[in-house]
Amino acid sequence: MNMIVPFGYYTGADIVNYDFKEIREDDRFSLNQAQRIRYPDAPHTVDMKSKSTDFITEKYLRILENYPTLRDLLEAKFNMFAYKMIGEDYKFKITTSWLTRLDAGDFIHPHSHHNCYYSGILYYGKDYSDAVPLTLTNPIVKTLANCYGHSSAEHNLMWHDYKLQPFPGALYFWPSHIQHHSDLHTGNSRFSLAFNFAATEDAYLMDSSFKREWVTPEVYGD
Repeated sequence: MNMIVPFGYYTGADIVNYDFKEIREDDRFSLNQAQRIRYPDAPHTVDMKSKSTDFITEKYLRILENYPTLRDLLEAKFNMFAYKMIGEDYKFKITTSWLTRLDAGDFIHPHSHHNCYYSGILYYGKDYSDAVPLTLTNPIVKTLANCYGHSSAEHNLMWHDYKLQPFPGALYFWPSHIQHHSDLHTGNSRFSLAFNFAATEDAYLMDSSFKREWVTPEVYGD
């Protein structure tokens, strides 16, 4: 018997051929909570405590504005992926982007991203031979627990999470509402660039329509 998956989520996977030399020297990492406690005197930690929100956003959360060639490459890849997925030529652009460094003893707690359509990650480091993967949490597990709570997660395919394996140049996209995390990392530093996408095109879908002019300063003021 054939098995079909009618309600699956599309996740993109690709390889980026790019000279990462410059971005590998960039140390403007967005620190997770554990890292901010461990490194209280790091510039990133101090900035996050004492600077304005706009300063933090521009310095640490809009990293790809400093690498326009790489930004354009990632946007082009995502727009090709989105066209195959939705069959419409909507254009998406990267909104926020940030660098992360996961050291031995670090982990990333389960979370999702807001105010965006899809999210992505690019592994720009040199060596990921002992790096912990990024895990996408199965979004229907809570629903399944009500019906299949007696079943072993090891053998029940409907319970499985999905792991995005890191390697140099690996690129992944996933729906932003899906929770993701990284388990305890025990190897060498794992470097990654994360980013979010938002639509830039008007959409005409009855009560779900959207026009950019509705949310511009000309409408709502400064």
